[in-house]
Amino acid sequence: MYKKIVPSHYVKSILDIDYDSLYKQGIRALFFDLDNTIIPYDVNIVPDEFKVFLESLLDRFKIVVTSNSKKKRVSRAVSNLEGIPYVSFSTKPLKFGFKRAMKLVGAKREEVAVIGDQLMTDILGANRMKFRVAIFVYPVKKRSDHFLTRTNRKLEMIFIRKIKRKMPEKYEEVLKEYAESK
Repeated sequence: MYKKIVPSHYVKSILDIDYDSLYKQGIRALFFDLDNTIIPYDVNIVPDEFKVFLESLLDRFKIVVTSNSKKKRVSRAVSNLEGIPYVSFSTKPLKFGFKRAMKLVGAKREEVAVIGDQLMTDILGANRMKFRVAIFVYPVKKRSDHFLTRTNRKLEMIFIRKIKRKMPEKYEEVLKEYAESK
């Protein structure tokens, strides 16, 4: 299972992703997690800075916010985003929410990049779906994590140590910076 939580890339923020490179690779759909990827759990709406940024990506990409949070939370958080649909209660790492997101924007697996802050939900789910790219983002504000997320983060560190032992090149390439930032 530990192989399924290895991301393609690691970045500190959604602002640090090389979107030009993704486009050149054939990526046409971006599935962003909401909580602690775009905004912290304790913020109720996407701030203007990120609103403008996300909407600017619509020139080249189809975007869906895919969140395990409830509909009320997600719909309020993205209510100010123009042209960006969402899937709430997406049950990541299960495939259900990702399949709904693909259907919403007419995306094929090979065109999708998933961007999220949790290895155990976002990255595992992306890899289970066999999406081309799974980008792991440092959490916006860890202190705002819910209980289950805090538990997942402890579990992910166990898997990261296993990856370090069994796949040292991958660890060095994509997980070392995150693991050592704790």
